Amino acid sequence: MSRTTPLNEDELTPILDDFYRNGATIVREILSRDECDRMIERLDQIYAEPYFADMRNVKRKSDHDGKAPIVVHRLFECDRMFRDLLVREPIISIAETVLGEHCHSIAQGCILNRTDMGINRFHVDDGLEFPITNDEVKRHDPRIQIPVFRMSVQIALTDQDEDQYGPSQFVPGSNYAGRQPEDPENPTFEGRGPVSLLMKAGDLYLLNGQTWHRGAPNTSDRVRYLFHQVYGQRFVAQRFWPYLNYHMPDYVLEGADERLLRVLGKHPEMAYG
Repeated sequence: MSRTTPLNEDELTPILDDFYRNGATIVREILSRDECDRMIERLDQIYAEPYFADMRNVKRKSDHDGKAPIVVHRLFECDRMFRDLLVREPIISIAETVLGEHCHSIAQGCILNRTDMGINRFHVDDGLEFPITNDEVKRHDPRIQIPVFRMSVQIALTDQDEDQYGPSQFVPGSNYAGRQPEDPENPTFEGRGPVSLLMKAGDLYLLNGQTWHRGAPNTSDRVRYLFHQVYGQRFVAQRFWPYLNYHMPDYVLEGADERLLRVLGKHPEMAYG
């Protein structure tokens, strides 16, 4: 099963209600298993090709204390298959609904969690956007829908349907905490602890990066592949290394339609130039 059409209102409304309320939600059967297998095959090739280490799409082992790297970056540079996934339906229309019609990609990559390797501590992505510094204020008002500036779309390329396979975990409602998790190993928010996002290959989840989340330790003998593409509102900077001097290769833009060009960063002149 796979899907290449936008969600209708009846399908989208409960998904976004859950996303805004709890900070993460699963959307089932977006990619087919064949698509996932092709992506894994290409990812393995990219990890093995020295060219992509030279281009810093894959960090060298020396950057990881001699261990194999676990993240590959800027996959839109590596294969048109990944580039075109940025505007795959229903992913792109969900992003546009949450972030607005001028949203763009700020990152695209894949995390490979080998046995006992991964980002195992609960965290928020980057920094707090709406920090609460007054100890007397325990959380943001639940009557308010917290604005979302960045949204991650995390796609399972392998089955992550049991805790032994290292699924993502999140603490429901912690997007309203306005704080980093006090206990990065086992946090709770208003009495609710971590919940596993159990998925089959081809499922995805939407994540507000302000939600406390992690990848659970992978205790199995198989690699967990979690593909991610992160979208931001127009004013959110794209995160393409080396940042200041980054130049998108011309071949990435070849054959792209206007929607894809915008997602890659083409915008009309707007506020602040």
